[in-house]
Amino acid sequence: MPQQPSNDAGAAQTLEQAIEKAKEVAADIRQAADDLAVANTVFETHLPEQDRHPAVDQALDHTGAVEKTLNKSADTLDEVNDALGSAAPPGRPGGGAA
Repeated sequence: MPQQPSNDAGAAQTLEQAIEKAKEVAADIRQAADDLAVANTVFETHLPEQDRHPAVDQALDHTGAVEKTLNKSADTLDEVNDALGSAAPPGRPGGGAA
């Protein structure tokens, strides 16, 4: 098959681009989680607990849970990126079908 190396090179490049984009998304997710943590800290610090409406406490609890979910999702995405990155692209030694 004379076009196999070209197809493999294209697949490898596509995979590398997808991994890079996924890494960017993971970084964005982490940044969003960090921003959320900062906002929560500001509210918790500057709104005395006794002066808070119960809905504010519920919102802070909810955003704290969202922050944890974002961090867990970013960790999972990092694991997927690592697994994809460690697999040799097709057509290279140790990779997919050559």
